[in-house]
Amino acid sequence: MNLIKSNYKIGLNLNRSLRQAKRLYRKYRLHEALLILVNLKHHGYNDSEVILLTAKVYDRLTFLTSEAEYEEMAMESYNELIRYSGSKKYIKKAVKLQKLFVKRISSLNENEYKAQSKAEELKKSRNLSPKAWYMLGANFSVRKDPLFVINAYNQAIELNDKYIAALYRLGYIYQYNLNDTAKALGYYLKAVKINPYEDDIESETTNIKTILEACTEISGIYTAEKNFKKVISVFDHSFKIFTAYGDICSLLNMKRIISNTYHASRELDNFSALAKHVKKNFGYDFESILRELRII
Repeated sequence: MNLIKSNYKIGLNLNRSLRQAKRLYRKYRLHEALLILVNLKHHGYNDSEVILLTAKVYDRLTFLTSEAEYEEMAMESYNELIRYSGSKKYIKKAVKLQKLFVKRISSLNENEYKAQSKAEELKKSRNLSPKAWYMLGANFSVRKDPLFVINAYNQAIELNDKYIAALYRLGYIYQYNLNDTAKALGYYLKAVKINPYEDDIESETTNIKTILEACTEISGIYTAEKNFKKVISVFDHSFKIFTAYGDICSLLNMKRIISNTYHASRELDNFSALAKHVKKNFGYDFESILRELRII
């Protein structure tokens, strides 16, 4: 039985899939191109050409939307290629494109100037909304002024302390931009303890996916700390969400959590007990999940 739900089926032919992704990229159908590339990486195709095209897609999305998340993903993809590619040709391309990318994002763009001006207006306004503050943070580059973005998200949370997306973004900034894992963990934990329906700012679907993303980051932090019991606890919490909202999310949303949990159970020598727990409480065969996700 296929446990993973997918809305976009592609074959495993690398060349055919890459050609399709390139065509979509040239036509500015960037999200469709990205979906193909993510599927290729999921099936183990992590070669230099896939990573370079992924970086270019995120680069173009950054240019079109000015969203900080795309900027971070573009830099991460370029860096991955530069550090780990065995091809001098692709490293040279990545270095050149990254330099152009950094040059373009190094100064404030029109949206960011507007964001700063809007922030000053909001401070004086009586009709503040959490969503307005959140959008200010989302439309400003963390790299250029992390404190501005943090302040915007904090303002959103002051107005609604159950704003899941704002809590998650604060955790992400502290973890990846400010290297403060302890503070990041605190925000992630606050986010995952909120029921998806309690936050009425974003849709329930968005909240569920954000909570699972926060669970993924928490699982990674506990794995790095070798706190394996808590890794399994995070899995238990996230799997309850998956079983309750299986029509909204898929096991792919939990792949890193499941992988971390599998390795944690091996470290604790309790894999059999974990598999029995999953079968008894959730009705799933844990080994089948691991095989479906290509973890084993």
